[in-house]
Amino acid sequence: MRKVIGFVLVALFAAAALMMQGAMAQEEKPQKKATPSTHEQRWHGTIVRFNEKMSCMDVSRKGGLPKTIYYDSSTKWTQGGKVIDRTTLKEGSANVICLGNLDEKGNFHATRVDVVAP
Repeated sequence: MRKVIGFVLVALFAAAALMMQGAMAQEEKPQKKATPSTHEQRWHGTIVRFNEKMSCMDVSRKGGLPKTIYYDSSTKWTQGGKVIDRTTLKEGSANVICLGNLDEKGNFHATRVDVVAP
């Protein structure tokens, strides 16, 4: 009986040591820094809200969390291949496809926003 208890204790200590070693190895991994993307990114969803001060909008996929999309004066706004005015879009009613790139902070900057017919 003493041998069984001794074996169980050794096994528990060995398991605890392996778990601690694995946890320490995860902490030592260097964090990846966001790097600007060189290939075009795509995000498709519905416009939830606009923030005029920061020149951004939140676009949410169906049932998902919204993603903040930044735009500027060079962003093209199109619908059916024709250029449109951004002010004609309403929150919650516009289904859009955003094309752009990530900056060094990981923010999505749209170069083109295409409004999709409902």
